Amino acid sequence: MKLGLLDSCDFTAEASRVCRTVLPSGVRILSEEIPGAPSVAIAASVAVGSRDESDDTYGSTHFLEHLLFKGTSKRSARDISVAFDSVGGSSNAATAKEYTSYYARVMNSALPLALNVILDMFVDAKIDGDDFELERTVILEELAMGQDDPEDVAHEALASALLPGHELGRPIGGTKETILATKRSSVIDYYKKHYIPANLVVTAAGGVTHEQLVELVQQELRKFGWLDETSTPNLRRAQDEIVLPQTQSFTSVNQDFAQANILLGYQSIKGMDPDRYALGVMNTILGGGMSSRLYQVIREQRGLAYSTYSYQQGYADAGYFGLYAGCNPENSELVVTLMKKELADISDKGVTKEEFDLALGSLTGGLALRYESSMARMNRLLSAEIGSGEYLSTSEILGRFQEVEIDQVQAVASRILKNNSSLVAVGPNLETLEQLA
Repeated sequence: MKLGLLDSCDFTAEASRVCRTVLPSGVRILSEEIPGAPSVAIAASVAVGSRDESDDTYGSTHFLEHLLFKGTSKRSARDISVAFDSVGGSSNAATAKEYTSYYARVMNSALPLALNVILDMFVDAKIDGDDFELERTVILEELAMGQDDPEDVAHEALASALLPGHELGRPIGGTKETILATKRSSVIDYYKKHYIPANLVVTAAGGVTHEQLVELVQQELRKFGWLDETSTPNLRRAQDEIVLPQTQSFTSVNQDFAQANILLGYQSIKGMDPDRYALGVMNTILGGGMSSRLYQVIREQRGLAYSTYSYQQGYADAGYFGLYAGCNPENSELVVTLMKKELADISDKGVTKEEFDLALGSLTGGLALRYESSMARMNRLLSAEIGSGEYLSTSEILGRFQEVEIDQVQAVASRILKNNSSLVAVGPNLETLEQLA
C-alpha cells in the first residue's frame, strides 16, 4: 500500500505496525513496531543539509553535528557519552546534503533514556565558545583524514565536476578555508532558524509501540516548551528537476598514491524519478556485485583492479551516476576504456535474460536482508518523511523492481549515457587520461 505522508495515520505492514502522528507544534513522530525485537533504533532529524547553506553559513550543518554532542545546559559531553555507554547502546549522527540526523540504538528498556538524551541535545545545545573552537580543530582533522583517502578524494571531485557551482556539488563538511572562516554566531543563528519544533522528525523502529513513543516524546518536549509552540516549518524540498550545469569534463588530482583512483560519472536522474527501479537493475548488472560486468571484466578476467563498482546518487531534484575502479596507473587508460565500453554495451545491446534475472534475485534478496535491521527500518521512515513523501513496505519495493521490463534497463542506460559526463583521476601523473574524457 502506497502511503502519502500528509496526515496522521495508522496501518499494518509485514507483521509490523507503522504509525505517524503530528503534534500541535508540528513535531512529526513515526514508528515501526517490530514484534519480538529486543532493541529499538531512534533518531531526531531535521530536513536541513549542506545544500541549504549559504556562503555565510557553509559548513554550519556539519559543525552542528559535532556541537550537539558537546553538551547542553544539563549535560556535559561526557554525560552524553556515559548515558549511552551505561546501557550498552550506540549513538552517532549523520550530516547529508539534504538532512541531518542524530540517532541511537539501545535495548527496549533504555528507550526513555535514549530519547531523553537525544532530544535534550537537539533542543538545548549550548554551543559554547571553547567547544566551538575545539570542534573546529576536530573537523579540520576529519577533513585532513578524508584527503588521505584517495577514494574519498575522487568521490568529492566527481560531485564537484558533475555539479560545478551547485550546492549539491560541494563537500558536505566544507573545506579547510570555509571551516576556518566559520563564525560561531553564524552557526548559532543557523541552529535557531532550523532546529525548531515544526522541523523536528522523530523516527523509531524496533520493540516500541507508537503510543509509548508519542507519550515519551510529549513528556520530553513539554520540558522545553516545545509541545504546543507553533513555528513555520521548512517546506518539503521541491522535486522539480533542475537544469544541471555544464560539467567539468576532466579532473586530475596529482597525488603520490600507489593506485590510480578512477571515477567516470554522468549526470543522472533525481531520487524519485520513475526510472529509478530500472536504474537499480541496470546498476546491479553493471557494477553491483561480484557477478557484475565491471567486476568480471576488470577484476576477474584481467586482474586490473581489486575494487570496482558503479552507483547512483539521487537527490530531490538531481542525481549522478558513477563507475569506479582503483588500479595501477599504468593500466588506467585500459580501465577507463573498459568502463565506458560496458556501459555503452548495455545502452546499445541491452542485457541478457540471465543477467536480468540474476540482478532481480540479488536486489530482492538484498532488500529482505537489509530490512532485518531496525536501523534500516528507522531510516526508511526518515527517508519517507523527509525525502520522498511516501512510505513503501518491503513487499511494495520488491514489487516495483519486479515490474521492471528488460528493455527498460537498456533504455535507462541510454538515457544516462546521453547526459553530460566527467572523468576524475586521483593519483600520480594521470593527465594523459584527459583524452578519454
